[in-house]
Amino acid sequence: MSFGFTTSRSRKGFTLVEVMVVIVIMGFLAVIATPILFGIIEKSREKVDLLKFYYLRDALNRALLEDEDALTKTTTVKKKNDEQMNTLTTTLSNGLSSNRGATLFVIELHNGLSINVQNSHNQANNTHNISEIIGTSGTWYNALNEAGFEGVADIIAGRITGNYKKDTDTYTSVSWNDHNNNDAQWWRTAPKKPMFISQALNKGKKDENTRYTVSVRWSDVSKPGGSLEVYLLPNGKNYNYAFYTDHGVCFSTLGDAGCNGGKKQ
Repeated sequence: MSFGFTTSRSRKGFTLVEVMVVIVIMGFLAVIATPILFGIIEKSREKVDLLKFYYLRDALNRALLEDEDALTKTTTVKKKNDEQMNTLTTTLSNGLSSNRGATLFVIELHNGLSINVQNSHNQANNTHNISEIIGTSGTWYNALNEAGFEGVADIIAGRITGNYKKDTDTYTSVSWNDHNNNDAQWWRTAPKKPMFISQALNKGKKDENTRYTVSVRWSDVSKPGGSLEVYLLPNGKNYNYAFYTDHGVCFSTLGDAGCNGGKKQ
């Protein structure tokens, strides 16, 4: 029996053109979104790396609170007589009161090679180099390990004594040839436990070595003995030109004031 009703069924689907449009839109969004997402992730990694400089600063300042002479408490790699030790502590004092600060160690970045840690380099800030004060024990040695820079003190010790051309329990030593310098052989030393997780502090920006120093100074050099600050300094720059990344992270425990010297490095 028919009651006069009609039933219509329609099936809807995607045409090939519609699918292609969706694919094009998704590709377009991916082109835009991927760099943004990567930038957010990279900036987060850089901020994690920055924390290690704060940890180092805090470890040093805690030591000073417990003992006002803490900064000179060390066991140097090479035994020093009183005159040599006085020279080192004078370098420390002068560095902490200078615009560039005292150089603790050097980080060498190369876009095509692994990170390289050194005690000094002629193309890095060496006016007040205090790498020898890290030693094998004492305030600086303990502070580096506490802040997550395990292996750095051992690298510095090996560099100072000339015994760095081999792997150890805490760091690796890799040889490489500089094809731009008559295939001269060099060595890149890095802690086995990675110091940093960001590309900014692992690869750098160029296919050549760029050097930065981990430097320290008093927060107010007109009043020595206050708070110590730690920062990553490009060669030839003063404390307020600390390393500033493309994502806007200033590698200085002075905060933005540590990078207000001008343009990005």
